[in-house]
Amino acid sequence: MIELIFVIVILGILASVAIPRLAATKTDAEIATTVSNIRTLISDLGSYYVVKGEFGNAKWGDVTNVPIRLAGKKPAQGTIVVRNDTTQGAVYLPVDNIDCIVIRVKDRNGATPAYIEIAKTRSLKNTGICKEVLNAEPIKAFLDLRVPNVTPIEENDSGQREAGVITFGSSVTIY
Repeated sequence: MIELIFVIVILGILASVAIPRLAATKTDAEIATTVSNIRTLISDLGSYYVVKGEFGNAKWGDVTNVPIRLAGKKPAQGTIVVRNDTTQGAVYLPVDNIDCIVIRVKDRNGATPAYIEIAKTRSLKNTGICKEVLNAEPIKAFLDLRVPNVTPIEENDSGQREAGVITFGSSVTIY
């Protein structure tokens, strides 16, 4: 009986050490997946733009397989990449089924180059897994990218612009 109690105590100690490590591993996996999805999305959009020269009426499903969605968790694959409606063509990159990152694509317009805007979603940016993902160094690097003469749409509650901008044809390497 005493041996059984010792085994149970040892298992309890091991579990108390292992469970927090597993939670951290899940967060690390979400961060790695998000970084990979952003890189793939940028690459897919850039490749499409280089081949076609514009997005025209291209749909997200024609351009990439990255799981993105519209507001309300509807899949974005059937919608046009560059839209000029009230949502400004925003799609969301979910992290653990939460819309943490908003992405917009704009075609070339006069002196403004074609670009991708990557921003924090306003509503949930400071909570839970979103906060941890948005504070990860690779994601911060994407959000800090700037292009002269391009003003991102996304802004925080203080009116400051909170988005990274990547033009097509620029070389961006983020580790």
